[in-house]
Amino acid sequence: MYVEFKLPRENYKAGPYLLKIRYKIVEWANRYQIPYTEKTVKYTHRLCFDQDQHYDFFALTFPQTHESLHFRIISDLNNKI
Repeated sequence: MYVEFKLPRENYKAGPYLLKIRYKIVEWANRYQIPYTEKTVKYTHRLCFDQDQHYDFFALTFPQTHESLHFRIISDLNNKI
């Protein structure tokens, strides 16, 4: 399971969007003292937690005030083809 943020396909936009996303994640994690790992693959930034209940908590408390902060939670159940 992981949280997925889509980055814009234009290189000149992807960098600033990624910085904004990572900054907001750090703010959120520090506020609630929740450890995480993150990884950027092409135009997707992934956020992972050790405990499954943190995904629900993240969805309820993470601010989505800007278009770059929209995310979706990917689990094994909704990722099968």
